[in-house]
Amino acid sequence: MRHVLDMKDFSKEEVERLVERALQLKKMRQRPKALRGKFLATAFFEPSTRTKLSFQRAAKELGMKVIDFITEISSLRKGETDLDTLLTLEAMEINAIVVRTRKNEAPKYFAQHLSVPVINGGDGTNEHPTQAFLDLTTLYEHFAKLDLRVAIVGDILHSRVARSLVEGLNKFGANVRLCGPEEFVPKTFPGVELIAHDLREAVKDVDAIYTLRIQKERLEQVFDNVEEFFIEYQINEEILKAAPSHAVIMHPGPINRNVEISDEVAYSKRSLILNQVKNGVYARMAVLEEALRLDETVRSLEESMA
Repeated sequence: MRHVLDMKDFSKEEVERLVERALQLKKMRQRPKALRGKFLATAFFEPSTRTKLSFQRAAKELGMKVIDFITEISSLRKGETDLDTLLTLEAMEINAIVVRTRKNEAPKYFAQHLSVPVINGGDGTNEHPTQAFLDLTTLYEHFAKLDLRVAIVGDILHSRVARSLVEGLNKFGANVRLCGPEEFVPKTFPGVELIAHDLREAVKDVDAIYTLRIQKERLEQVFDNVEEFFIEYQINEEILKAAPSHAVIMHPGPINRNVEISDEVAYSKRSLILNQVKNGVYARMAVLEEALRLDETVRSLEESMA
């Protein structure tokens, strides 16, 4: 078994293998049910659409059965701790658990107490490794390489998506740029070559523009006029004129339409946003195989099906 907690835990070679495996699974007409009979629990202590549903779809594609833990009708409302809840699930002979939580590094803490693989579905402002895997898969599928120029735009300071993606891109020598208002972009960031507050400067010569969801509740604590932020950092047709014609647009979702990204570009020909959603299933299939260490089993099954 292997926990999937942090992009730092994976080598470049391991990331390459998982990206290639995700794309291999995507091309298959018939996928091996290598995890048939095993159970996955999705324990999301904060809301999710894409991550939760894509893990459930990925698990079922591999033959797993899914237990969807719903916090609102659970014993958490009676005072049970998150850890005790997960220990309870483990006692029911669950084989792997995907966890999303508002608490930074909580999945790492859970992994120290559980004997089944813990997969981090996003923890606070810390990490979101499987989002990075699907983003890298999408970029590689489009460009056939990962040593790219990528601008990440928005509230970097509080973004687990940005942290994991930067870590993943750094393994391949990518040129990563961060852009946003001073209040929401750290002064330094490991592996980042440019930290800018001018959006046109950030998108110049890039291959991909990755915009993050804008959280109005946070911005309203800093800006008297929140609309000023949107005007300055929104990805729209005017901003795309400052980027190369081949540059693509990405977003982890959910989208705030006409906030961080305009309607006319959100699902335009230059957008890979729905590709990210689709690849999320295959990237998470690869992650589930990795977590349960079934490489040899999978290969033998595929050979028998050939």
